[in-house]
Amino acid sequence: MKKLTLFLCAAITAAALTACGGASQETTAAQTTEAQTTAAQSGEADSKGEEAQVEKEEETQGASQESNPFQGQTVKVGCSATFVPFESIEMAADGSKTYTGMNIDIIKAIVEKNGGTVEFVDMPFKSLMAAIQANQIDFCSGGMAPTDERRQTLDFSEIFFYPRNAIVYRTGDSYPDLDSLQGKTIAYVFGTNYQQVAESVEGAQTVGIQGSPACIEEVKSKRADACIVDGAGATEFLKQNEGLEMSLLEKTDDCFAIGFPKESPYYEAFNNTLKEMMENGELDEIIATHLSEQFILD
Repeated sequence: MKKLTLFLCAAITAAALTACGGASQETTAAQTTEAQTTAAQSGEADSKGEEAQVEKEEETQGASQESNPFQGQTVKVGCSATFVPFESIEMAADGSKTYTGMNIDIIKAIVEKNGGTVEFVDMPFKSLMAAIQANQIDFCSGGMAPTDERRQTLDFSEIFFYPRNAIVYRTGDSYPDLDSLQGKTIAYVFGTNYQQVAESVEGAQTVGIQGSPACIEEVKSKRADACIVDGAGATEFLKQNEGLEMSLLEKTDDCFAIGFPKESPYYEAFNNTLKEMMENGELDEIIATHLSEQFILD
């Protein structure tokens, strides 16, 4: 009887231990499953949070670009880099080139104020409008007058500069005004408003040349008696070429503006910044740096 009692106690104890062990394993398994579920949910929540943050940043960036299309963009701007001192190229010893000039500085200042950068594309002046229409450039630099004919194709910024034309001729000659050029051979830059000025002279023979430097050479080589070029540019050319003189003509309706394709996304932001610079004196500082105060708009 005593042995039977001991056997029963041992059996009960073993059963109890087995039950406790099973419960412990089930509890551990349940805890593990719950932890895995929690971790998965947490990871999913983190993933959704990251996606939401990315979407928010993309929306913010999109809104920023929509309100200011220059932000983070590189715009291609066409220029004719033979138009000293407005647009030209300086070559370094290592062969690299830097665009410089009054128009260059104005455009860079406006684009950079709006968070963008500029890539200048050099081409003949007569090719600028075609390049805009072919979407090869985003807009062109400021050596272009907004004539009625051009306005049919392009939108123009505020007029920011009124140049004065000049007659350049060889020392010893005297051409103080356009009337004094009657019957003479006059060179001009092809595709510019200087053509109209030259052709307005009674009895003159006019010759279209590509670029102002080539016009100067035409006069120096005596293939032309004189050339019509921009007054500011003429001042620079006389510094670099002996044996030449110039007569500065009166201020005309000729003017500079920036040409954009119709419905350009950059037009409004650019023009607003240009007007701000005209009002706060920044534009005058750039003009005075490259030219002189006599060229500043009243």
